[in-house]
Order: sequence, then structure tokens, then C-alpha cells
Amino acid sequence: MKPNFALPFPKPGVTTTESVVEATLGILKDRASEVYVGESDGGAASFTAEYSLRGHGIPEICRRTGATMVNLSEGQRERIGETINGRPVEVTLPSHLLEMDESVSIPVLKVHSVTQVSLSIKNMWGCHPDGMRLFDHKHLAERLALISKLVHLRFVVVDAIYGLNRRGPMHGDPVRVGAILVGDNPVATDAAATRMMGFRADEVRHIVMASKAGLGPYQESDIELLDDLAPYQRTFYLKSTLVDVLGAWTFRSDYLTKLVFDSPISKLIYMISGRKFRKKIVKLGDEL
Repeated sequence: MKPNFALPFPKPGVTTTESVVEATLGILKDRASEVYVGESDGGAASFTAEYSLRGHGIPEICRRTGATMVNLSEGQRERIGETINGRPVEVTLPSHLLEMDESVSIPVLKVHSVTQVSLSIKNMWGCHPDGMRLFDHKHLAERLALISKLVHLRFVVVDAIYGLNRRGPMHGDPVRVGAILVGDNPVATDAAATRMMGFRADEVRHIVMASKAGLGPYQESDIELLDDLAPYQRTFYLKSTLVDVLGAWTFRSDYLTKLVFDSPISKLIYMISGRKFRKKIVKLGDEL
């Protein structure tokens, strides 16, 4: 089970609510012989997985539910390549994650400054064990489809108690939605959640790519809803900043990614953009 701990502490609309994690694990423990919940190091090497998992109370939740906590950034990893929709791509994944029978993604209902929405499929990018996984951002849509396929992503629990509006995935405005969406297909569930946010699923590239890779339908007519989502409909929007625009370009170019995040002028770029450049990973006992 993969929650979304984009920060090493709870924040409405940004991180998966601890009660949702515990309730899901409580259901899974009676339906599987072994249940694992894991996360990897924070993006841009900002904090360790251990720090984040403890910050969200996962050790205590695991003791109450019988699940096993897993640090996805520790242990052996494998580089796997495959052609997705005609494009050869590679991804890095923890070896033990490839042994799981099925995976459950528990994302937050939120916008993303580059991918428009961040739901179950995008959440699986956090399975990449390297804190500097941003150097693999090129062809992200195809990579996300490959990850979802390799880890056997089957079930989705979208934490929509609060959503994140305006700017995501870590900054923005929390929006009270008061819903939890549960689905047995990641593409279909993400498409339904995308429409609930007021966006078009056919304009979200990684959802369309995952569907073309055979992971599920995104067309509204092909998805069976067991409840009316209209009461939870909200109008979300994206308002990108200059930093977001620059960040989006790094998703398309390995050279720009290297220039922004790992070059002699990286600190200068961060200073101009008003963001703090942090080279050291935050560990247990350190202050954020």
C-alpha cells in the first residue's frame, strides 16, 4: 500500500490522512496474508522515508493493524525497461516491491503544477527509491504506466477529505471535499476523480497513456460508478508560477534537469526563484 507522504508531516490536501491509511490497512489485514505499507525518500532528497513514515505515525498504525512498514529507499533495486505505447522507457524499483501480488494506491485529490492532477497513478512515482528521481522525469507518463504495470496496481483509495487547489503537489489551497473514492481500477478511478475536480480526463497525459497501455478505461461511458459524485463536485484550477513553468520544462529535458538541480548554478537558480536549496537529506532528529 502506497500513501502519498509528499511532506514528512501531516498537511490537509497534501498528505494522505492517517485515519484513511489505518482504515484501509484494517480492511486489508483480513483479506491478505501479508500487508505492507511503504514510502520512499522525499523528492529532491529533501527528507528520508524513515523520517516521513514516522512523522505520519506509520509504526504505531502498523502495530495496531498488523501491517509491515517498508522503507522503499532501502535494500536492493532493479532497473527495468519496456516499451510503453511505442516508446522505450526504463524505471527503477525496489526489488521486493516487484514481488507483491497487488498494490493499493492511496493518493490525495490534488492538482499538480506539471501533470495537472496527482492521483493514484502519479502517486506511484514515489515507488522510485531514489530521492533524486527527478532525473527520470523525462517521458514521465510512460514511466508511470510502466510502474503501475510492474507493481500490479489494482485498487485505489482517493483521500478526498481535503483536496489541494491552485498549486500542487505540496503548495496550494486546501479545499474541504468530504469524500473518499474507492475503485478497483487505477485509470478509471483517476479519470472519475479528475472529472470530479472539473478537469477533462482526456487532457491528462499520464491517464491517457496508462489507458493505452491496457491498464484501464478513462472514457466516462466505459466506467461504472456505484454512487453519484455530483454532491462532491468542486471546481479546481491551476495557477502556475514562474518556478512551476521552469519545473515543467525540466520534465521534458534531461539537460535542463541537470542544469537546475545538479550544476554549479543550482544554488543561484534557487535563490532567484525564492526557494531554499537543500542538499542534505533531513533525517530523524533533524529540524525541518
